[in-house]
Amino acid sequence: MRYYLAFFPVLALAACGAPENPPADPPPSSPQSGMAAMENTVSIAGQQTAIDVRAAWMRPHPAGRDVTAAYIVVALTEGAEDLLQAVQIEGADRVELHGHSMTEDGVMQMREIGPQRVGDDGPLVFTPGGRHLMVFGLPAVTEGATVSGTLIFQNAGVVPVSFDVRSMPPGLPADY
Repeated sequence: MRYYLAFFPVLALAACGAPENPPADPPPSSPQSGMAAMENTVSIAGQQTAIDVRAAWMRPHPAGRDVTAAYIVVALTEGAEDLLQAVQIEGADRVELHGHSMTEDGVMQMREIGPQRVGDDGPLVFTPGGRHLMVFGLPAVTEGATVSGTLIFQNAGVVPVSFDVRSMPPGLPADY
């Protein structure tokens, strides 16, 4: 058990954590909320869809690795539901939408989860310990940098996003 407890922080730093299910409650939207004051808020209107992207951030690379994780909160602000089909990050070889699952043996695994639905039932949350974006082949990024990317939706099309490179999430965990 002690081995597991000592190993878990290493996994968390490498971008993984708990099950993929996002929190049941949507983030608060009051001006006092940490989420409402987040940088990198983008609203894009597309084919009968308006998408709001908040809290876009990326972990600095772990030493000697060319893989890191990125996180976003995506909300539908108007229109029909949409499907986040892919993410591209400038300079990265590839980006995969990832989640966690538990094997029958009780081992947690990360897996690519494919396109994700965003609807009026709450935001689509990619956060530490849940869904996340695995970023492969990106030259090392350090704390304080900004990395450009795009989210590709079925209806809204291409939505630009800027990921702040930081060790800790913006806002409070309750905001997600």
